[in-house]
Amino acid sequence: MKIFEEMDIFAAYEHAESGGQAVHLCTGAAAHSGAPKCFKKTNVFAHLIDMNIERLKTTARRLGVNVIKVGRIGRRGQHIDLCGGPLRKAIELCRVAGMGEAAGISGGD
Repeated sequence: MKIFEEMDIFAAYEHAESGGQAVHLCTGAAAHSGAPKCFKKTNVFAHLIDMNIERLKTTARRLGVNVIKVGRIGRRGQHIDLCGGPLRKAIELCRVAGMGEAAGISGGD
């Protein structure tokens, strides 16, 4: 798993398309009418991007995501939204591993 800043969306897509998992950090208003409460309380959220849907779901569960909803299924940017505790855990795992990458959370990428 590797962190990508907001302006690096295309690098995040490429990382996921080459077999990795990308945590694409975003800022600003994430909340829409059906958004979970944690999205309404923060200005920082992320997309966990992975083209392997089963690995994507497994990683999201391990990060503590309660509701697994995959966006852009089967398309570039296939992702699960992260906020709150799961986002903090993803960031920490990437930073502890160094160089913005985390190993071991998703079975290796």
